[in-house]
Amino acid sequence: MSADQKGVRDEIGFLIVHQRYADRFFPGTSVLHTRLRYVLFVPWLYRDEHLKATKGQRTQDSIKRREYLLTGRLMNEPFGVIGIRNYPAPVEQRPSQVYWGALQRWGLVREQEGTALSRYQVERIVSSKPGVSLKDDDGAPLGGSDWPFVCPEPPEEWYREGEGTLSFKLTRAERTFLAKRLRSLTSPKNPGVRSVFSLLVGHDVSLSRTAWSAQICDLAESERPALERAGQAAALAAIGRAVYAAQVETLCDEQDGGPRSDMQRAALPGILERWGIKADRLDWNAFLEDMQDKSEFSPVVSVALRETLDWVRAGHTDPMRLEAVYRDAEIHRKGRRARLSRSQSGVDQRTEWDNDHHPKGEPLHYRWDRVQMLLADLVNA
Repeated sequence: MSADQKGVRDEIGFLIVHQRYADRFFPGTSVLHTRLRYVLFVPWLYRDEHLKATKGQRTQDSIKRREYLLTGRLMNEPFGVIGIRNYPAPVEQRPSQVYWGALQRWGLVREQEGTALSRYQVERIVSSKPGVSLKDDDGAPLGGSDWPFVCPEPPEEWYREGEGTLSFKLTRAERTFLAKRLRSLTSPKNPGVRSVFSLLVGHDVSLSRTAWSAQICDLAESERPALERAGQAAALAAIGRAVYAAQVETLCDEQDGGPRSDMQRAALPGILERWGIKADRLDWNAFLEDMQDKSEFSPVVSVALRETLDWVRAGHTDPMRLEAVYRDAEIHRKGRRARLSRSQSGVDQRTEWDNDHHPKGEPLHYRWDRVQMLLADLVNA
């Protein structure tokens, strides 16, 4: 399960749309990202580990300890500190785990034979003694530079120890370095074409509520049509999520004999009114082309979305017209845990379902709130 799915309800599989558009527009990002300076903190932690006077403790354990101390050093920051809620307990998702994909994708980790070094490879390098020529797994010297990271040297504040001694504010040199790196990011879907993320560097996008808002579309250049389709697909997914919840609520009420409120069914008309026109504009063939990737776009998700689009365009409002296709998609995804199943396991799953607290249908967000937070640190860069 990817980071984008943790803690997120995705019964039908709509998150594959979220992931493919988010990876295309904002390469290297994750829903676990907070502040941009972490992509410099992580290499600096490994640098300190490599230069430490005494060896002995496993590099991985020592890095964990350094990341724990990093949380305390950032405790005066108002938001974005990984692990601050549980501090002084150790963090579950460490910065080196959360940001490694960004370090690789943004070119802050060196490559070996065309592939960015893994954390395991870097930890092997870091555990070697300073001044010793560094080699890869096969014993061959690392090309270019011995050090596995590409980033500025740490500023003076990095060497001040103690709680509250660090901030997320980038120095001028750091902002220049990161802005240059991010502006070079291309679209994974269209190599050679600048990604939407790269085009937004330096702009204040704090007032844009969605990734497909007018401001972002105006800045997206050749990616604008795809970005607009992403907004339409996000609206269609919001309707699909609402349809699913209304279906489960209906089965609870009419098939299982359990008294339920009609909260989800009552919410569906409003969601249709809010998102129906936008969803109706989706160019289905162009959308399918957007979804083509190294791995196949799930046929059951494709069928569910296509049927939902036809349902919207036909002006239908009864969610049970889509029950069969949604049931097939959920069973394919969740097996015995599918709430729409007509088997006893489905009844059991619905018994435990709380319709009053199930979230209302919302559009896909494509990590936009995370991207905004990262870009905020580079405004006017």
